[in-house]
Amino acid sequence: MLKCQFHTHVLGDPVDRIKYTANQLIDHAAMLHFDVLAITCHRKIIFTKELKEYAEKKGILLITGIEFEIGKKHVLGINIDEGIYEVDSFEKLRAYRANHPDCLIIAPHPFFPGPCLKKDLLNNIDLFDAIEISWAYTKTIDFNKKAIKLATKYNKPLIATADCHILNYLNIGYCLIDSARETDSVIKAIKQNKIQNNSHPATYREIADFFFQQIFASQKSFSHSPLPHSQ
Repeated sequence: MLKCQFHTHVLGDPVDRIKYTANQLIDHAAMLHFDVLAITCHRKIIFTKELKEYAEKKGILLITGIEFEIGKKHVLGINIDEGIYEVDSFEKLRAYRANHPDCLIIAPHPFFPGPCLKKDLLNNIDLFDAIEISWAYTKTIDFNKKAIKLATKYNKPLIATADCHILNYLNIGYCLIDSARETDSVIKAIKQNKIQNNSHPATYREIADFFFQQIFASQKSFSHSPLPHSQ
């Protein structure tokens, strides 16, 4: 079983103020014995040959990723290329998927407050390979419940993530995949729902720390603007 993290942000994210670099994320992931990692910054692919090689030296398979937007609502793309920058509608996402059958499209925190998919997920359920279990829930407040119910109804895999903006939270939610440590095998295993999720209710302090960083620590404006090119 491969320990996997598919939702992370690093320094250079065009939207969120992140303090740690991609290399520091990889170092921390290696310390926590992760096998597979995707960096999914907003609107920007953070992936280079050098980063992939650095991760490989640490025993980690680094897969391309991005958190892009359709109608200002968040969507996760894994194992994608720069063509994803042109996807700003569900029609274009359908065409992208047809031309990239090896990609993985995840609905992140779909029923949470804010710029999340909500009813657009139900209306376009066929375009999504999996639905995220967000770490940001407590014993009394859990916006994941509706997502879990929807995933069960439509037989969609659930993927626990950390939506990592704070390095020490990288291990707060993740999944184990029954797969060889190869990109194609990992994507195929997820689509076949060969997944074990590791997720537990967060403390109110963890939730508060996250939102303090995002709201009060000079977070950049989330204005709707064109996607920048990758670096």
